[in-house]
This record gives sequence, structure tokens and C-alpha cells, in this order.
Amino acid sequence: MKKILFFALILSSSITLGQKYDYGTNMPLENYNFVLGTNSFPPKYQFSNDSKLIEQAKQTRALGSNIFKTTISERVLKDYNYKASDASTIMDIIKLVPDFDKTFEMDFKYYFFWVHTATGIKWKAGISKQDEKRLYNEMFDFTTYMLTKYNNSGKTFMIGNWEGDWLLHGEGKRDSTPSKEAVDNMTKWLQIRSRAIADAKKKSKSTNVEVYYYVEVNLAVKGMNGGTCITSHILPNIDVDFVSYSSYESSKKKDYAANRASLTKVLNYIESQLKPKEGLPFKRRVFIGEYGGHAFDDKPETHLKQFDNVKDIMQISLEEDLPFALHWQLYNNEYEKDQSAASKNMSLINEKGQKRPMYYLHQNYYSKLNDYLKAYKDKNDVYPTQEEFKVEALKVLENVYQELRPTVIPSLAVKP
Repeated sequence: MKKILFFALILSSSITLGQKYDYGTNMPLENYNFVLGTNSFPPKYQFSNDSKLIEQAKQTRALGSNIFKTTISERVLKDYNYKASDASTIMDIIKLVPDFDKTFEMDFKYYFFWVHTATGIKWKAGISKQDEKRLYNEMFDFTTYMLTKYNNSGKTFMIGNWEGDWLLHGEGKRDSTPSKEAVDNMTKWLQIRSRAIADAKKKSKSTNVEVYYYVEVNLAVKGMNGGTCITSHILPNIDVDFVSYSSYESSKKKDYAANRASLTKVLNYIESQLKPKEGLPFKRRVFIGEYGGHAFDDKPETHLKQFDNVKDIMQISLEEDLPFALHWQLYNNEYEKDQSAASKNMSLINEKGQKRPMYYLHQNYYSKLNDYLKAYKDKNDVYPTQEEFKVEALKVLENVYQELRPTVIPSLAVKP
């Protein structure tokens, strides 16, 4: 009998290991901006036989989101057995990694990219005329490709950068003061990118597809206090469509009221620094590119605090008519397999493959609003106005939050 059970267990295990990863069922999504999304960057763990990029795209879509945000960088080449030196432009990376186009062909409506350069040019060292031409051509060619290949797709592509103030200051060096030369060089680099994207759009004959350019900032408070940062010293001098705010300095306050006061003040300040621009599709030109917080399994109360904070930022983003608010992130990018430190649990799906309460906060929000949008359009032949959607979205978010909140600490098998 023991032998039978042993072989049955072996057979069961082999069947499980041989099965494809079950992402779940993708519900058909209405053609609308749900505002709230997540970040899906190259992870340090995965659960399927798909590439890391494809797995994150499939997970994001199964979540119920029509927003996909990732990076296009030579750093991903190693996952496909290429070297960074195998690419000298962003288009080289696109051609070497067909998985990028596979994700672009999925039914996401909005795509966000961190795209810097694969030319090897270091803007901080100065940009020569030859460098300028290469940087311009790289971004012009990439934009042209996206507009041409995805013509009449109904998709919107947002091209931007990682937390720009770390690029300017040096990562984590918030108290340093960038030199005038660094500010001037970064301004020139960002303006070259902006001009290339704008020129590609003007020359394109594509329809029903959009490309927009955004700059991401993360030390805006410094500018408000008179310091040197992108928001205060660079934004007023560049032509940009949108600004992404990596919001940790303003979105991790003690409660909703404090977060609202902090965020609205900073978001309004960022927007006030922008050059005027007509013809943009959203009510506001600033969005939250990152928000979120840490939680630790040996401190259950931190999980509840994290969950409450995420809901607060979602709510504030809807109330303030932000076009997007993107949670950091789908998988835990800070996870190390052999790390001795506790997991910081910033992910919707953790390193054990568990879907955390924040996952279901997003998924249930999407599902209920998708049903609302479908019913509304079936009845009225059009989608609701943005204001009507906002009212419903806030109601849905609150209901979903109240349903899930009691599960946050019990899910850890710890009494509150």
C-alpha cells in the first residue's frame, strides 16, 4: 500500500510539474481608461515556462488591467542570451527580443515604457553634435516604428524614463545639489527626445494610435522648497506631454487626509511648471507612476497599513482626475532567493506565487467597473463621461476595499 501511495505521489508531482502555468481567464475588457494600474518590470522570480516579460504581461492581463508598464533596455538582453553590446539602438533591442512585439500585440490599451538609450551615450558627460544626431535618430526611429506597426490599433504608447531625479542627482543622493552643467545636459537630452518623438508624430500618416512623451520625477518637494531638481529647473524648459511622479516622498503619510494634503500640493506644483500644450487626451498632465509601501510578515499591522495606504492613493488619484496611478508593483523586484532579510512585500503576487489582498483589490475593482461600463454602453450606446465614471469608480473602490480589508491580517494566520 505504501508503494502504491509513493508512486501515486510521484505521478501527481510529475503531472503538476509538467503542466503549464495557469494564469486564469482573461475577461474581455471595455475600451476605457480604468486609471488604476501596476508596474511589471523584469522580476527575480517567475512561475511559468514563458519568458519573464511574457509572464508579467500575461499576469497583468489576467489581473484585469488594460495597462502594461515595463522597460525597454539592453539589460533585458541577457535573458535572451545576448550581450548589451549586441544592441546600439532601442530598435536593435526590439528586433533581438520578439517578446516585446508579442506584448504590444496583446489587448492592452495603454503601454508605458522606461526607455533611455542603447547608444552608450552618457548625457552627463555632455552631448556633442554627433551624439545629438544619434540620440534623435534612435528615438525618432522607435516612435515611427510604433506608430507604423500599430497603426489603427487604438493603442496609446507612453515613452518615458525611470525616476529622473536619481538620474540627475545620483541614486539616493537627495541632499546633493546637481551642477548647472548636469542640469543643462539633462535638459538638452530630454529636449532631444521630445523633439524626435514630436517630429516622428508629425511625419507619420498613422491613425487611431498615439505616442506621448513623459518625464518621470521623484524629488518635486525639493523644488517646492527652493532646491535644484527636475521639476523646478528642467520641466519649465522642455516640451513634454505628461509628467510621471514617483510619489514615495508624498504618498506614505499616516492617513488619507495627510496623503491627500501632501499629494495634491505636489501634483499641482508639478503641473504649474509645465509649458502649455494643447490637444492632449486627459484632463490633467501629471500622473502617479509609482506608489506603494513595505510590509513585513513578522509585523502583521504593517500589512494592514500598506493595504489602507494603497486604497487611499487609489482614491485620491480618482478624486483628483489623474489619468493614471500605477502601483509598484506586480512582482517583488527586491526579492533575493538567498537573502537573510525579510521580504518587503511590495508586490501584488509574492515570491511564493501567492496573490495578496492588494491583488484582489485591483482585480475586483476592474471586474466590477468593467461590468458597469458594459451595461452602461449597452443601455446608452456610449460610454459614461469621465465624471460619471469617477463617481462609480470611487463607489466600487470603497465597496471592494471594505469587503477585502478584514482578510488582510487573517490571511497571515495572525490575529489582529
